[in-house]
Amino acid sequence: MSNKMNRRKFVKQTGALSTIIAGSSVIPGLSSCSLFTTPADIGVVEGKNYFENTILAIDLIGGMKKFVPEGSKVGLLINSDFDVPGAYVNQDIPIAALKMIEECSASEITCLQVVKEEYWERSKHYEKYKSLIGSLLQVEQNIFPAEFNDRDFVKVENIAGAISLKETEVVKKWLECDVFINIPISKHHATTLLTGALKNIMGVSTRKANVTFHLGSGKRNDPEYLAQCIADQHLLRKTDLCIIDATEFIIDNGPSGPGTLVKHNKIIAGTDVVALDALSGTYLGYSPDEILTTQKAHDIGLGNMDYSKLNIVHETV
Repeated sequence: MSNKMNRRKFVKQTGALSTIIAGSSVIPGLSSCSLFTTPADIGVVEGKNYFENTILAIDLIGGMKKFVPEGSKVGLLINSDFDVPGAYVNQDIPIAALKMIEECSASEITCLQVVKEEYWERSKHYEKYKSLIGSLLQVEQNIFPAEFNDRDFVKVENIAGAISLKETEVVKKWLECDVFINIPISKHHATTLLTGALKNIMGVSTRKANVTFHLGSGKRNDPEYLAQCIADQHLLRKTDLCIIDATEFIIDNGPSGPGTLVKHNKIIAGTDVVALDALSGTYLGYSPDEILTTQKAHDIGLGNMDYSKLNIVHETV
């Protein structure tokens, strides 16, 4: 596929995709993934019960056990560090993911960036899963803006395949965990247009690394350079599972807000972070070729921004 997608073609494809199994119902007591002979590449579930819909979205792509072997060490990166609605992941989503991970008998679960207790407390499911939340490990020093130390972070140079990012500092456990689960929100960002799965990876970086992302080209917040650095950092570690919150989010004044809040009530699960961002970006009104992070990541082979090539299952419940 060429780097640029014709807008008319894009709109046509997007409209066609929206009809894929849209409005299908779930048979009570039957795992959603068993309704299909082959698990979806991307599962999209639309509805107001974000906890249950997270479980369903993951089931559509094969279920959590497909991604989390028994005894594995799981690293979570949750975009939680904001307090304006539509600027952070709805807490019901990671709580549902935690429930599923625990059922897989993971040996440990670590939040790769600190998630504050008050974040979890916003959920109506908090009391039920308080013990599970309390058992989470945290990279305690990774609170923005994080400063490097030898225990929690590692310096990486000469990133294979990188174009702009020649060195970085990242959370050590991100590189060491058996399973990396990325849980971003699809929202506006002033420089990259979209936060999403790709941009969320800056959450494992130190302050020094993030300064490089924003200033390393010699021009402050250079969109091209920032997007390329984001894509380059993904070369260090593949996302094993991504769960995107597209339930309610800001479409301007991001990333911190407050901004114009829209509701799509959608949760998206998959493994191709490029395709996932390309798809979720449409909810903000962007075609894939408008989002530089998506373009750059596509160009270096991290995924396919032409998500119409993938098997997408969309359920409304």
